Amino acid sequence: MPASLASDVPAEGAAGATGASAPSDEELVEQLRDGAASAGEQLVKRYFQPLMRYLVRIVGSDHLAEELHQQTWLSVLDHLEKFDVKSPSGGGFKAWLFRIATNKANDHWRSAGRERSAKEGMKLIAEEAAPRADHRLEGAEQEQKLLRAIEKLPEAQRQVLMLRYYSNLKFVEIADLLGCPLNTALGRMHKATMKLKQLMES
Repeated sequence: MPASLASDVPAEGAAGATGASAPSDEELVEQLRDGAASAGEQLVKRYFQPLMRYLVRIVGSDHLAEELHQQTWLSVLDHLEKFDVKSPSGGGFKAWLFRIATNKANDHWRSAGRERSAKEGMKLIAEEAAPRADHRLEGAEQEQKLLRAIEKLPEAQRQVLMLRYYSNLKFVEIADLLGCPLNTALGRMHKATMKLKQLMES
């Protein structure tokens, strides 16, 4: 599949083929691995709208979302062999795709252009996960410990945390973007906060 595959995809293809005869994501991945570029095109069209909508919501810019959309699919191509189509616990191709997109957004947040926003997000997280006074560290040391703690969170919990504090989304919006029930998003956030408190006090 050519590197330009993820660009210039018409929006009308985004809904994807949902008929009974449509190949599954996993079948398309296998075809793509075998060199069928058309399979890759079907995957891009299938997820164009939901992925773009997700990226626009978390980065707040159509232009940047398009750039990250392209980067996401290039990363999919680069790491296609790492996707386990038989894994029952990985959430399938869609979950894998959105994890890659989230990582691309995280990379952007760490860049100088979003440093202020990232610091504001970190401050909010720090307030939620603040350890007892006798466990607290000062300044940069505290921030570095918090960053390390966030990296140790399960992917699903870290994703909700980032969307809540970095993108300032409501839980209803987070649930909609992740395709999960509201209670699930709230539960992940609660677990993430509790886990961070434990890690920060350790």
